[in-house]
Amino acid sequence: MPFTLLYKGPQARGESWQRAVASALPDATWCTWPDVAAPESVDAIIAWTLPDNALETYPNVKAIFSVGAGVDQLQPDKIPDSIKLVRLIDPSLTQQMQTYVLSSVMMIHRDHFLYQAQKAQKTWQQHKVALPHECTISILGLGELGKAVASQLSALGFNVNGWSRSAKQLDGISTFHGQQGLQDMLALTDILVSLLPLTDETKGMINADTLAQLPQGASVINAGRGEQIVDEDLLAALDSGHIQYAILDVFKDEPLSESHPYWTHPRVHITPHIASITRNDTAGDRLAENLLRWHQGEPMMGEVDKQRGY
Repeated sequence: MPFTLLYKGPQARGESWQRAVASALPDATWCTWPDVAAPESVDAIIAWTLPDNALETYPNVKAIFSVGAGVDQLQPDKIPDSIKLVRLIDPSLTQQMQTYVLSSVMMIHRDHFLYQAQKAQKTWQQHKVALPHECTISILGLGELGKAVASQLSALGFNVNGWSRSAKQLDGISTFHGQQGLQDMLALTDILVSLLPLTDETKGMINADTLAQLPQGASVINAGRGEQIVDEDLLAALDSGHIQYAILDVFKDEPLSESHPYWTHPRVHITPHIASITRNDTAGDRLAENLLRWHQGEPMMGEVDKQRGY
């Protein structure tokens, strides 16, 4: 049975994905927003953010596919139960996140901030090298990305903790859940890594209270969502010396304002939301595979519980 797809996003990605979908589903009609001859014929939208008034303009939409691993930008709680919401599950996204977090952990663990500061002063001075088992890394969020990152760091010999809203069990990982579990985990943490989705519960979660529960000299890595950090609280904790370093890939407002203090803070390293970027080739294959599953009435990978937001 033929169906119609509406894509909204960069042209090169759309052309690549259209080819992948045509190979798997030759009967599918591919439209690129805003050029849609018959809005009532659209069965699914593929986008990072929806067009304005999308659900009214395209009244017969049955599924919305995010072009990334996140779906908070699509406001899941406002999407009717009758419409499926699907996030992108792509092995390349997981691999990218693993390498990003690993490189960030190593920057902190092997004192690259310190040696960069010494370089500016032309200071040749060695410092004690800590071994992985002497460092405890705590990961907020044990979804697909969090579990993969935790397993990789554990395999390298780091002590790894993981926190989730509900109880989970992972081999080689000390897991915590709930508010009390979060407090218990924070007290043990040398490096805190956030890979959480953005929900009402996680917004502003890394605040003055959370940071104060970390040991003196702990560091923070955020590759989840920018709104999870209260910027003023993190900057205050850095300035007081309670937090040693911060590596940040996501921000409340992007691009980051040129006047933002993060740009010039000596113990903050920033990257422009590149921890895990959707690739045209691998993601196109995953999209085509999911559309084929949907077309055949099979469960799709990455279907979202809209009430939970992930």
